[in-house]
Amino acid sequence: MRLPKFGRNRTQSFIEFETPDGFRVRLGTEGKQFFIETDENKTFLTDTSRNLIAGLLADTLAEATAGAGITADGVLLKDGIVGGTTAHTATADGLTTGQLLGATQFVTVTSASADNIISLPKAANLPIGTKIRGMVGANGFELRVHPDDATTVKINNVTTNVEAAIPADTSFEVELISATEWILTAVTNLGAVVTAIIPDAV
Repeated sequence: MRLPKFGRNRTQSFIEFETPDGFRVRLGTEGKQFFIETDENKTFLTDTSRNLIAGLLADTLAEATAGAGITADGVLLKDGIVGGTTAHTATADGLTTGQLLGATQFVTVTSASADNIISLPKAANLPIGTKIRGMVGANGFELRVHPDDATTVKINNVTTNVEAAIPADTSFEVELISATEWILTAVTNLGAVVTAIIPDAV
């Protein structure tokens, strides 16, 4: 896609996107109305749509000029990666605040006990290559797969009702490398790589 083009004429202000094959899409204002226009038609939007598109237009401009990313529904899309930063509290069963979601890309974990649990999203709902990064302060926690995945999805090639101990003051990363396997790595707050984490029985 070519860089967006900004324009203005007697009745409109707009930003125009053009694909390599010449298809053009124009987003803009005409009077007090917001519109989307292609080579085939022009659609004026309702107030609700206008607010959404105006926000996306502003974010698109920020991405085009400063690489700041585009935000939709509170989730950031930058350089092809969807990112969301969230805070989660490890729980006794890994549910409620202990359950990570698919859009979580960086999680700050709070844990009252090293035995409390954080559960990964359901593997079947995620694309291969999904990465989740995070950190935990005091106490550490146990990392498990989603409850529905307990007997089928591995962490570091170990499966069937297992959990991986994440030490206190550690940064961690999990990557879904297949439909049934997460790879987990961790680094201390001094930057030292934690020796391979081998999950054990729940």
